[in-house]
Amino acid sequence: MKAKLVLLCGASALTFLSQPVLAQASSDSQSSEAVAEESGEAVGGDIIVTAQRREQRLQDVPISISAVNSSTLENTGVTGTSQLQSVVPNLVVVKSVGAAAPFLRGIGSSSADIAAESSVAIYVDGVYQPSVYANVFEFNGLERIEVLKGPQGTLFGRNATGGVVQVVTKAPSFSPEMNFAVSYGNYETVSAAGYVSAGLSDNVAANLAVQYQNQNEGWGRNVTLGTDDYYARDFNARAKLLFTPGDATEITLAGNYGKFTHHNIGLQNPPGAGQGFLGRYQTAGNDDAFVDGEGYGGSLTATHDFGSFQIRSITAYSKFDATQTIDQDASPLHVVRGDFVIDTRMVSEEFHIMAPSDAKFQWLAGVFYYNYDAAINPTKITGLAFSPLPGVSLFGVDETRSISGFAQGTYPLTDKLSVTAGIRYTRDEVTYTGSQNISDSPVALDPEQTKKLVTEKPTWRVSLDYKFSPEVLGYISYNRGTKSGGFSLGTAPSFNTGFLPEQLDAYEAGLKTELFDRKLIFNTSAFYYDFENIQFQRVVAGVVQTVNGPSAKLYGAEVELTGRVTPELTLRANGGYLHTEIGDFPGAPNTNRLPNGLNDNGDPTYNAKGNRLPNAPEFSGNVGFEYRYPINNGAIRLSSNLLYAGKAFNELDNRLFVDEHVVLSASLGWEGDDGLRLSVWANNLTDSYYYSFQAGVAGGSDIAQPAPPRTYGVTLGYSF
Repeated sequence: MKAKLVLLCGASALTFLSQPVLAQASSDSQSSEAVAEESGEAVGGDIIVTAQRREQRLQDVPISISAVNSSTLENTGVTGTSQLQSVVPNLVVVKSVGAAAPFLRGIGSSSADIAAESSVAIYVDGVYQPSVYANVFEFNGLERIEVLKGPQGTLFGRNATGGVVQVVTKAPSFSPEMNFAVSYGNYETVSAAGYVSAGLSDNVAANLAVQYQNQNEGWGRNVTLGTDDYYARDFNARAKLLFTPGDATEITLAGNYGKFTHHNIGLQNPPGAGQGFLGRYQTAGNDDAFVDGEGYGGSLTATHDFGSFQIRSITAYSKFDATQTIDQDASPLHVVRGDFVIDTRMVSEEFHIMAPSDAKFQWLAGVFYYNYDAAINPTKITGLAFSPLPGVSLFGVDETRSISGFAQGTYPLTDKLSVTAGIRYTRDEVTYTGSQNISDSPVALDPEQTKKLVTEKPTWRVSLDYKFSPEVLGYISYNRGTKSGGFSLGTAPSFNTGFLPEQLDAYEAGLKTELFDRKLIFNTSAFYYDFENIQFQRVVAGVVQTVNGPSAKLYGAEVELTGRVTPELTLRANGGYLHTEIGDFPGAPNTNRLPNGLNDNGDPTYNAKGNRLPNAPEFSGNVGFEYRYPINNGAIRLSSNLLYAGKAFNELDNRLFVDEHVVLSASLGWEGDDGLRLSVWANNLTDSYYYSFQAGVAGGSDIAQPAPPRTYGVTLGYSF
């Protein structure tokens, strides 16, 4: 495998293809990056992040962070949340039946239950994004992505057990800015993106980012229905209005709208399961599998500097609705079909009071209120599996009310040594109301019931960091994080006993360095996790239930390197090692494939002790480069990225797994000094075939969803 990896790295350097810029309508790759190259500015060292809810240099923050700007994302082929693993070590994004579930250092939740929230919190411009279905989105008007690794239980708190993914979009500029791009790719894919920003007056500026993609031809074919499968259509728009009534006050009003139709959630039977493997991207369900979603929201962020302290308020609202159909048995027979009506709504308010930016003692205190409703109206599960009944209809709503208070401070003990301490206390109250009927009938199988779960949990952070020199920072930390408990909406009310919070204690040591006159950034970290009360899902005949399970021990290490070899050439590499081991877990969910291709209901005496956690490859990493060669009236840009992901198991019983795979993306483009640009691009040049999701259904068959095949195309853009 090592020899194969070296050969593919060499191939990436010789591939004359280019990555699309459609999702990031930004001129960063032409402007800011070019200026940095010409000025000799440190490569990556001056990236500003908000990992501690205030602006700091990436290299000065004593937390393991992968921060990637829009230009690098563009050149590595990362256009949305589901592709972030291409640039972040020890990150796996599981995309299953329309939901996106990030796993960071082996910590995550792959439940497709409507009310499920991720164990890795996703934020957009400081606003928490609760729905795992609404988290499948493309980037537009992007500034950067920050991936904070390990529990962020103090300053972020809610469900940041594994870490936080922060999506930071561009702020409105007072000087005019514009960027447009159109693209055409294989599978008859037409895409367009636009970004405009300008000042409306001396103290008001606005921007608008729009992204559209229409894939008319599917990657695969439904052999039962004779129709295309694996295609999608997306539209996203985001706007901001910036108001600065005075030097000490800043107010940003933001709004967003998105609508999609995804026919890329069809399920296959992997080799040996069900009817057997029908071929790459071939499905056989007797129903068209799809998810249609529409969401919108807004936020109001206001800050004011009083001199001796600052305040910040973030008020947000979001709404997401969707309909979904899944043929769970993936066969021509109507064995198990799910029809879902999804309805979610969130209101949140976060208030901060913090030290001035130039204070010696940096502190922040705040409160967070969260009001979230997730409902199924209804979920219908039908098919032969329920004979003689036609099926069941589940009605339910989870009403979550959460409030927390938190404080964190960093104090310099000496000129080089600083201590950070923080604590958060959270109270969650989840009220579930649900019932179960015979499908399309008023006859109740399980009459309406209401249940409540109240939990209160403290989380904290303690760390020491030492500045060995202006270019070298070392740190050690201890953090506790939790993921909230609740109820599964995919479970009949009488069996819906609720699940409790999971808890993670994390110990970490890291080193951040800037070497060779800041032309080389080398960051590394090592960690040990104690994971308890892990939440996992059971799937039986179309019914999804979240329950608590075992403990686990995890440890690992990561390395990230970025170097400017010449003013024209930048190299990137990162890698991660991860060891996970499940503790004693008798009665763990498990299945065994029978000779007829179906699964039994598992061995009730089975113990998962010693198994690996799901979606946690032992080794992962990527290497890439960006080369920009000036020519008359412009420049030629060549870039490439190679992802390696090791073998990873899909479930606690470690029966199903995704084998190691390599994914190569590359780009070649011309950029004119007048703002015009042209590029050709490709993703998954290796045409690797692997599954982004697999599950063994007790009493059914193994089901799987493949990752995208090779895609390529051409992009024309203009910016100023």
